[in-house]
Amino acid sequence: MTNAVNGARPTVDLAYAETYFAARLYADAWTGADAGDKIKALEQASILLAGAVDFAPDACARRDDGTAVWHERALAAVCEEALWLLTRDPTRVPELLALGIASGKVGELSATFDRKLLAPLVCDAALLTLGRLGTPVDGASFTSTPLAF
Repeated sequence: MTNAVNGARPTVDLAYAETYFAARLYADAWTGADAGDKIKALEQASILLAGAVDFAPDACARRDDGTAVWHERALAAVCEEALWLLTRDPTRVPELLALGIASGKVGELSATFDRKLLAPLVCDAALLTLGRLGTPVDGASFTSTPLAF
């Protein structure tokens, strides 16, 4: 096997996720969801992480046939993000927060922008689980979650 991340993103199948969440505390949002929503959450989590993180070369290896084999922590990060997504829709936030507006003023109209206030798309639990296997892309938006361990 060779180390390679180019063009790959970590994907988790439903069976893997069910095993992961069977051993995780506070996974009620996962256990209470139907299979269709679980699959959607896993797919969206994979896409969001792939867009928000630059994966280290050892996050993924390739078999001789080209199949990607992801590190266990990368798969766990997808699961954590999927759980977080099942508890909220990060795309449905107040418009001003999504734009990163920290403050505003009506008289002589002014606004202060802060990139730290951008709408969050990836939870801290996923990033902490991923650890050194991924570096957040500059400008990506993250948040903490009460489901983080």
